[in-house]
Amino acid sequence: MLNTDYKIEAIKVLLNTDCILTRYYSLIPYKDILIENLNKMGCHTKSDCMKLSDESLLEAGLSDIEMAHLFRAFLVLYDINPTKLKEINSFCKEKEEIQSFQELYQLPGVKKTRAMLYFKAGFRSLDDIANSSPQEIIAKTENIIRKENLSLKVPLMKEVKTHIAVARAFTDVLK
Repeated sequence: MLNTDYKIEAIKVLLNTDCILTRYYSLIPYKDILIENLNKMGCHTKSDCMKLSDESLLEAGLSDIEMAHLFRAFLVLYDINPTKLKEINSFCKEKEEIQSFQELYQLPGVKKTRAMLYFKAGFRSLDDIANSSPQEIIAKTENIIRKENLSLKVPLMKEVKTHIAVARAFTDVLK
């Protein structure tokens, strides 16, 4: 089930060097203590954490106000702009395809081309992405590009790892 108000435990998979922007690397050493302390404070989801004051975030283990602000930015990093979804109806006609694209568009950076590649490669939902390995996604997309002679690039490893992490956070498939 899709859950963009992910559980705070999802920070463990989202806040890693192999799938996060470098500007957030300074938060990585805090992730375990944050998860522990935020849960103790009754903060179990992203939206719970967004309600916390800067002082509460400092009490949760962050070192200073700048880190608290960076953490807030990180929490909303994967929020989707609803206008991004509007374009789907202009090129998707089948109900199954529309539903699939609406899910795949939740992944950072995914638009028509990448969603179509994932769809054609058999990744029709965030659950499909969440339960796949990076190697499997890369192999299947590479195969479909070659098979259909598409002038597309295979997704990069970091991109795929990010998509898997976000899909796991949004579907509660935390591994």
